[in-house]
Amino acid sequence: MTVPPLRSHYLALNPLSRVAQCLMADWLYARPTVEEGAAFVLPPKAPQTQTPSPLKALAFIDLETTGQEPTWHDILEVAVVRVDASTLKVLGQYNALVAPGRLEYARPEALEACGFSKAAWAKAVPLKEALEAAAPLLEGAHLAGHDVDLDWGFLEAGYLRAGLRPPRVEPRRLDTASLAWPLFVGGEVPSVSLDDLAAHFGLSRCKPHRALSDALCALEVARRLAARMQRVGRRLPEALFELAEDEDEEEEDDDGGAEPCCESCGEAMDGLCGVEAPLGKQRQAEQRRRRRVYVCHPFSDDVEGNIEAVRDISRQLLDEGVFPVAPHLYLPQLLDESTERERALGVCLEMLDTCDEVRAFGGRVTAGMKRELEHAMARGLPVHFVREVA
Repeated sequence: MTVPPLRSHYLALNPLSRVAQCLMADWLYARPTVEEGAAFVLPPKAPQTQTPSPLKALAFIDLETTGQEPTWHDILEVAVVRVDASTLKVLGQYNALVAPGRLEYARPEALEACGFSKAAWAKAVPLKEALEAAAPLLEGAHLAGHDVDLDWGFLEAGYLRAGLRPPRVEPRRLDTASLAWPLFVGGEVPSVSLDDLAAHFGLSRCKPHRALSDALCALEVARRLAARMQRVGRRLPEALFELAEDEDEEEEDDDGGAEPCCESCGEAMDGLCGVEAPLGKQRQAEQRRRRRVYVCHPFSDDVEGNIEAVRDISRQLLDEGVFPVAPHLYLPQLLDESTERERALGVCLEMLDTCDEVRAFGGRVTAGMKRELEHAMARGLPVHFVREVA
């Protein structure tokens, strides 16, 4: 998945992270680097007496989707590349085109970016089949990729929508966009987008903006950055996930102390990990709450017919995985539309304020709907017009 230039990443916005990233920049650029076109050299094999790292696998993931909102956009393609955490050697991979179920919500630019067409996706598999096949490669791994949180949000929502248990993955993640931040700070790249990083390292992609090609590209970016880290005696997995702190301290004592830039790197990585874990848990909690969708629909011109239509719409929204907020099914039990219209509308607007999105149905906009839509737009809520519900 392509990340727009200078797209905000949660680590890049955190003040502690800014300090850590600056330290990383000093560490990365105070040293001569490997040739950009040189092959990735694996770090030396650890001595038999060293405690092996408990970090076993990374799963590089990438998706192509119909938009950026997991609640109503679909997965079009999924790719998972599982690698050994110590060597970054590929252990297995999976790639599949996925049949979308809600193309009416698709963003045209998203479809264009991945080259979607009905003919190209003629052999796409159902979402459930694709996610079941990908699960073994994800299970127990640390997630990795470029803007990995967005992709995992889609995967997690997809598993729930398909009635499957999401794979158990480790909370800490490796995001190559954050890992490459020092290159931007040092002026080597114009942004941390995957396109710019691929150009910087001289990497070619046979199919840009396709899931497997981008997942493998993110893996190769991680390899190139790991080679730089190797120059100062640190390995990417241990540095990122704090899995060899005790061993490193003992080795530093034996050698008479580590070099200053290496110590700065260790502090930077510790800071990054300290920020990442709680924020990751917070994002997971937010993703578990269903997105609330306010149902904006005509009412008074055909009370019984409109209530029945809103009931059908609400059922479909529940099936979609979102939570419908539909005053039509609630307020008639409490208020009389004919005599308490303004009071009822006030309650509607209060309910609307609790929602994440407004969808307008019915093919027309009544006076009451107009006030609801104006209220939503004034508060910056996304508004979508849906002509019909199948």
